Amino acid sequence: MMYDPKKLYVDPILTNFSKGYGQTLELIGERLFPMTPVSLPTGKYRVFDRSNRLIFESHREPGGVTNEVRAGKWSEDTFTTQEHALQASIADEERQWLAAANANQGTTVSANINPETDGLELITRSILFEHELKASAMARNSALYPGGNTVTLSGTGQWSNQTPLGSGGTPDLPVSNPVSDIQTGVRVIQAATGRPPNRLIIPWDVWTYIPDHPRIVKRFTNFDLTRPDAFRLLTGFDGEIIIANSEYNNVNNEDDTENIVKFWGKDVILAYVEPQPTEMSLSYGKTFTLPYQPGGQLRPVTRWRENNRFSDIVHYRWRYDLKVVATTAAYLIKTAVA
Repeated sequence: MMYDPKKLYVDPILTNFSKGYGQTLELIGERLFPMTPVSLPTGKYRVFDRSNRLIFESHREPGGVTNEVRAGKWSEDTFTTQEHALQASIADEERQWLAAANANQGTTVSANINPETDGLELITRSILFEHELKASAMARNSALYPGGNTVTLSGTGQWSNQTPLGSGGTPDLPVSNPVSDIQTGVRVIQAATGRPPNRLIIPWDVWTYIPDHPRIVKRFTNFDLTRPDAFRLLTGFDGEIIIANSEYNNVNNEDDTENIVKFWGKDVILAYVEPQPTEMSLSYGKTFTLPYQPGGQLRPVTRWRENNRFSDIVHYRWRYDLKVVATTAAYLIKTAVA
């Protein structure tokens, strides 16, 4: 049952106001780990090296044998999809009591209460939050990056520390340097993969320090901040900037004291993510997803009746495996601000 029956018809509830905390902010996990449909629950995928960029000796003398080359080498990794599913029940009694309360002129309930819609949104949100948490945990784990693809900022190096040096060649500027840190990440990914990053994840708590940072303000004095290519000119990054501002309640159940946590913390992530999955492509991460049949739905919603419970059931499910496919295709800036 979605609601406590005693809460459905109390004296009277305002129909145009309620205190709630809906999640209206965008989840971004699939922007780093896009869904890639697979045909089996487990399998292997190829991880190609860069031998396809070799320049082979092609000179041939008259009458000579043409140099023969072989295809590029690759290693293999595996995926194992697991099902994530939740369901909610809508009892006949709560429908009956809601209808009766709404029909009673002396008692009103919130016009926004709809057990079917609320139940489906609750279970959908929870499963999507779980994916977001898994994605952020992977992307923010420095142990999953090569040594040169991560940096941890601290003290005066954090972007929130903007106190001018007061001496030296640039006394009006602080030690921290967001532009330089982002440019380093761009160079590292470009050098390792041959592709510039096309995703820049900046948590909102970090982003608020960037526009007024002294080094950025100084660099923007030479051209208009409103130019559409301003950030590219400033940092060398020419992809999609994603401001992460989603959060979740990190407790075991709804009765515990709230503990609101940001999914993406204070870590900045640069990455190359393929626009469309192809056979011999390069991408930082994937969500290998096993579709459901018939119809090939990736995250289906099903409903059924349970007469012995006098209830209807709504059910949401998703079979997936999150994988970091190319560790060199991302760069992590840990604790960008204090």
